[in-house]
Amino acid sequence: MRSNNISSLKQLFFLVIGLNCLLVLIFFANVKDSDTMTSNSLAFTRQAVRRDLDSKDPENDLAETKKAIRKLRGELDETYEQLEALVERRDKVQTMLRWSNPFFLLGAYQQVNHKYFNSYPDGRPYYERFNYGVANDPDYCEVVDAYNLAHPKNMFNTMNFFTDYAKNGLVRIDVIRKIGVDTMPQVSRYMDKEKFKSTRYHLDPTITNFFTKRVDIHIYHMLGKNFNCATQMYNHIPGHGVLKRKDLIVDSVDNYAAKYEEQGLSRCFNKHTFFPFSYRLYIEDECLAFFDEITSQKYIDSLSVEPIQYLVKLGYGAHRAKGVFLLDQAYTKEVKELYDDGKLCGKFNKSLIAQTYVTNPLLLDKNNKFDFRVYMLVASTNPMIVYYHDGFLRVSLQEYDKFSSNKDVHLTNTHLAKDAFAEAEAVNATLAQELREYQMWTFERLANYLLETGKVKDSKWLDNYLRPAFRQAFIHTIRMTGHAFWKESNVYEMFGLDFMLDDKMNLWFIECNASPQLIGTNEYKSKFLIKMLTDLFEIEYGLYRSRMKRVLEVFKKMKNVSVESGLIDYKDFKAEYKAALVNRFEPEYEPKKDNSFELIMDMNKSGPEAYNDNLEPECVNDD
Repeated sequence: MRSNNISSLKQLFFLVIGLNCLLVLIFFANVKDSDTMTSNSLAFTRQAVRRDLDSKDPENDLAETKKAIRKLRGELDETYEQLEALVERRDKVQTMLRWSNPFFLLGAYQQVNHKYFNSYPDGRPYYERFNYGVANDPDYCEVVDAYNLAHPKNMFNTMNFFTDYAKNGLVRIDVIRKIGVDTMPQVSRYMDKEKFKSTRYHLDPTITNFFTKRVDIHIYHMLGKNFNCATQMYNHIPGHGVLKRKDLIVDSVDNYAAKYEEQGLSRCFNKHTFFPFSYRLYIEDECLAFFDEITSQKYIDSLSVEPIQYLVKLGYGAHRAKGVFLLDQAYTKEVKELYDDGKLCGKFNKSLIAQTYVTNPLLLDKNNKFDFRVYMLVASTNPMIVYYHDGFLRVSLQEYDKFSSNKDVHLTNTHLAKDAFAEAEAVNATLAQELREYQMWTFERLANYLLETGKVKDSKWLDNYLRPAFRQAFIHTIRMTGHAFWKESNVYEMFGLDFMLDDKMNLWFIECNASPQLIGTNEYKSKFLIKMLTDLFEIEYGLYRSRMKRVLEVFKKMKNVSVESGLIDYKDFKAEYKAALVNRFEPEYEPKKDNSFELIMDMNKSGPEAYNDNLEPECVNDD
């Protein structure tokens, strides 16, 4: 009996040791690195292990076992006290450093409100989750900004990037490593899962530009604390969900159009000729109206002439045409079952929209459908500064047939063409190259084709119609969504916007992509993308260095006042600091004349001038 009690106590003893060791190790994992704390931890762990090994005799006296447990608890309490003292000392040092940090004193580290986390419906960050193997260092931004103040050449003489693009891809090899430094080449979207789900990496403090394919880095790392510090920039804008999400853009278009309608200015923006009409199936009234329509005799009769009249799209989280479905006979049956012929409207909350299909698309020489991918750079949100960049046509490799249920016939996404490229490559490399060339038309090639076929008469159609139409569309999309963007000086984003022309030459806005594909599928496209990205970074580093130049001038002024008077009221400089952050180019950092981006919106100006005269004066209602 005594032996069983001793055995049970021994098991309890070992369990206490194990749990206490685990608690200490977890605590150390979340505390700033310290040689003293680490040595204490190792000594404590070695001592516990030795006792574990020595306690092998089942006849040990019960009193001695209890005594050992009490002693172990005492030592553990002593270790905790040492740890608390070290942490307290660390916090005092951090506080002292923080109050010598001018960025902190002037209010640089403003945290992003959760309302800007609208890329996904749950609208919340996940700072506790693993991401790219990068640890969330709570002191990272203060270290970075102190480093850059001490080494201003890092801001003005180099371009240091953090990126997750493919290690051997165009962005990394042909752009970033040609113009700057790839600070963390071990990180990519395709990295080993074990490394991804760890905290083995610490962000390089010399990084000045976070340029990532994934749009949600700020959901896993806190802006202004774990990354994107006052002396850094980030290529995704919190709040961009109102533009990139297929469900929220419907809201944005409707609300924007209503403002013009209220003012009797529908001619300035007509949503019925700008964006295909869409039913939001997660809104009960619209869902019921949709089912009334598709079950009406008029609609059923019209299917013999126009068999595809709607596209059903996932509102968020789907890319590369994966979340787009043709409302053909088979999918109509599926949707009816999903909603029980409309009876589940208002109860089934999946974010789906049913968008009117443009049934009269303009076709090319081989009877192929196409769309436009055009690029918009929101270079700044403080204030809003927007650029236009030419894109290209994405041509379907299938002959258009409105009666076909093959998605490749109706959609023109480049990703859908990859299988055709691979099949052709396996047969004939020359054929594969011809397909790649045909799948991407330039604007000039389109204009020549339209002139040759008599579909347009104006030899300057590109500059007199197409490009102005794109510019106006860009401005309207920003005016309808920009209010929801995070207004900070160190965020920017390049969007890929998709448009279609119908056979009446009407231009339709289809959707916006927050992270457009940057892959060179042929030689021309590779050169196009390299030039575009190089010019993008010229603009962003020009704004960044202009901003940092003004900020350093404010800090120098603060220092001079401090030296002269011995005292300084930081409140006096907050307004100057805030003004210095407002993005604008200093003369020495202006983009070169051959930069391929075209400025179309700069809210440093006012009235029609702010839109580079792309909007008529009466349409500029910035009240």
